[in-house]
This record gives sequence, C-alpha cells and structure tokens, in this order.
Amino acid sequence: MMTRIYFSEPVLIIDDEPSVLRLLVLCLERIGYRTDTALTGEEGLEKIRTTRYCLIMTDILMPGISGNQVADVLKNGLNAATPVIGMSGTSWLIEKDRFDAVINKPCSIKEIQQMVIRLIRTNQ
Repeated sequence: MMTRIYFSEPVLIIDDEPSVLRLLVLCLERIGYRTDTALTGEEGLEKIRTTRYCLIMTDILMPGISGNQVADVLKNGLNAATPVIGMSGTSWLIEKDRFDAVINKPCSIKEIQQMVIRLIRTNQ
C-alpha cells in the first residue's frame, strides 16, 4: 500500500472518456491528492487560467484541442513550471518532448500513482 500524500493544490485530469476520468480520480484520491477534471482540452485550458494545479494529466487524442496542444499552451507561458503528463493508447501520437512524462494506456494504477508522486515531489 502506498503512503498517503497530501498536497494543497489539486491535480487536473483532462480526458474525453468519463470512465477514464473516474478511474484516475479514484487512483489519485486514494493516495491523498485532490483532483479536478475536464472533458475537453478547451475546458481544461479554461480551468488552468483560473486555478493553480500541482500537476496536469491530459489525454492526447481528444476532439477540438488535443493534449499536445494543451501542453504547448502550458509550456509556452500559461503554466510553464507545472509538470504535464501525456496519456494515450496510441503512443505514436504523443509528442514526448512536450511532456514531463508519458503514460501509455493501458497501464497499472500503481504506475500512475508512482509517476504522479515523483513528478510532484521533483517540482516542489
């Protein structure tokens, strides 16, 4: 069992699949992180403009603004210091240089938890 970690800022999860969002929320809340969610890249960017996050996880292949585009906006000034994880079931779509880490779906809950903890600790 992993140690519970508590962090004042939430993790933002952007994914157009509600079932994936629910799974990731449970995965991160189980180890003590607060979460916020967005179903589109546009909704995610709007939330990023008004809320500070300790980490952002984004699916790559979404209608409208893709996860690669979300990462571009973040790394070009909106939230340049915030770590970003790119997630995709089609790993060749991930432009890895835009992300601090990459998750290839499917993956284990433990792998996700360890990656999130590592990135947030590194960024503190």
